[in-house]
Amino acid sequence: MKKAFLILLIFIFPAISHAQESTELRAEVNINAQIIRSIDLITINTMTFGNAQPGQERLYVNPINDVNSGFMVALGTPGAAFRLDYLNERRLTQIDGPGFLIFRYELSGNSVEEQSSSELLEVVNRNLQFNNEGRYYFWVGGEVNIENALPGNYEGDFTIEIDYI
Repeated sequence: MKKAFLILLIFIFPAISHAQESTELRAEVNINAQIIRSIDLITINTMTFGNAQPGQERLYVNPINDVNSGFMVALGTPGAAFRLDYLNERRLTQIDGPGFLIFRYELSGNSVEEQSSSELLEVVNRNLQFNNEGRYYFWVGGEVNIENALPGNYEGDFTIEIDYI
């Protein structure tokens, strides 16, 4: 009786094994790709200062309401969220001399091209969003102390870092 049982098991296993080999395996893989375009930052107007008056200790350009503020537009993916980062204090060097000035930048932004309704953007990383056309508008202003400034021309760079989130 034991021998018959063992023989029976030997015939059953190949049948099970063969049944598994003929089973069809199906898999579906859905792949979605979202292409995100690069972000372009275009300077429309640079920031300008008027001539300093005798005894004037500082120059200030308000980014929310001063026509002398710089104006830029960022172009990206419509409706996409982004994060903004910039250094609010930069050293301006005298072009033909040893002098320098410290400039404290202020930046305002708006999803519509309307400076007067733009809001001041603090230095901390903050989430913003491109409008439906993929645009976001920036106005650049700030303050510089000229009390001890040497006569001459000064230059410096302002860098904004914009990353999708």
